[in-house]
Amino acid sequence: MKDVLFEEEDLIPEEEKKRGFAFYLKKVLKYIFFAVMIVVWTCVLLVIFLRRDNAIIKTPVLSAQARSIYEQDPEHFEFYRVYPAVFMSEEGAFQLKNCVYAATAGEYEIGLRIAWTQLRYCEQCGRLYTPDQLENQKKYDEKDDPHSCLALGHEIVRASKTGRTLSYKVFDSKGREYEITNLVTRTKDINLGFFAIKYEFIRLAFGGLYFDLDANIINRESSVDLTGADVSEDGASDEEDSGMRWYFVIYDAETDDRLFETCIYDNDTVLEEEAYELPDSDYLS
Repeated sequence: MKDVLFEEEDLIPEEEKKRGFAFYLKKVLKYIFFAVMIVVWTCVLLVIFLRRDNAIIKTPVLSAQARSIYEQDPEHFEFYRVYPAVFMSEEGAFQLKNCVYAATAGEYEIGLRIAWTQLRYCEQCGRLYTPDQLENQKKYDEKDDPHSCLALGHEIVRASKTGRTLSYKVFDSKGREYEITNLVTRTKDINLGFFAIKYEFIRLAFGGLYFDLDANIINRESSVDLTGADVSEDGASDEEDSGMRWYFVIYDAETDDRLFETCIYDNDTVLEEEAYELPDSDYLS
């Protein structure tokens, strides 16, 4: 019996030798493949999770003062959903969501989604850029005198790695600026060195905005032609009725460079009246 066992043990090394280099190479490649797939799918799932909107961006919050006005007389609290015509930057770095207007309180609140991964940072200039801004820089390059960061070969990295901050303003077409009355933010991010993703979700309210809603498109006797332009019964364009405009602007907080601007309200901006509900305490800070 012992002789048989020893014979079997002697055979094992011979069998392994017969398998050769190709057998072990296949095994190693298989394990590498599985490891790569695990890493790839982990990254995909992380991106899906991080890109999902935080609940706060869908929840109108308003300032403490506006909420107090609501609590005093909920039935007569005028509240509207607002649909700005341009609600997103070209590359998707900035996106306005669920904008609302509390007419009774004179407060306009913006839901803002910031994809920091889409923004770029120039190491040499110390400035933030959108991809479009980097491309537009090249328009001013001269053949023998380039000025753009890309032409000069500057180090451009994703802004999600930088820890930079932004500032926000609302002003009207007469140049008047409006005060921020409330700001609540949530962040989803991950930084593995070679792989950094960051999304920021903000509810941002501005006070002192009082619109003439009687002049808004929803209250004007007009129709919309196939091109989307507002046309009155006599066929004239209602562009002159758009009235004063209010603009929302996003800046790099350190350099004051303008990164995004859009009109958030004029008389041609579509509104939809709805009921306001007080947010849960989790959304207040």
